[in-house]
Amino acid sequence: MIQVRVRNIGLDALTGAPIVMLENIENTDEIYPIWIGVSEAEGIIIKQSGVETPRPLTYDLMKNIIETLGGQVKYVAVVDKKDNAYIAEIVIDKDGEELHIDARPSDAINIALRFDAPIYLEENVVQKVSLKEIQEAIQKAEAKEKAETEKEAQEVKETVTEVVEEPEVDEELEQFRKMLENIKPEDFAIKPEDKKDKN
Repeated sequence: MIQVRVRNIGLDALTGAPIVMLENIENTDEIYPIWIGVSEAEGIIIKQSGVETPRPLTYDLMKNIIETLGGQVKYVAVVDKKDNAYIAEIVIDKDGEELHIDARPSDAINIALRFDAPIYLEENVVQKVSLKEIQEAIQKAEAKEKAETEKEAQEVKETVTEVVEEPEVDEELEQFRKMLENIKPEDFAIKPEDKKDKN
């Protein structure tokens, strides 16, 4: 098992579901993401931001109950995965006896944060992602997008240049222009014979 800590809360780009990002304490480039519920994410955010609530929230209440019964959380751990769901346990020390309580990872993490207890996970249970690899993938995607944008801009520029260099010629319009160029003011003057015809 390795020890991890909460790095931050992210959001799944497709579903909008919260993801708790756990980082390896010994190598902060190694991130272990676990999808959690909204209320569990709020519990983590509230604790990490140091917000004081007028009445105890669910996880604060659980802490109060454990302490009132004489227990202390030693650590929590993500230990398994069954039916596409992670399994965690909260290990409580009560009068020298270790009690192992089955829990969801999000609940276990919230409890650990309130007791300042260590968080562990089995490396072969939670899929690791490398922060360095994620950053490199983002950079590659941005470079590819930039190259495609530049290519499209070049194609548009070439198309516009072609249109400017080789405009479509409307033959009737061209003939009318030539006629206008050859017209003289006297062509519009009324001739004396035209006056007689009108009278």
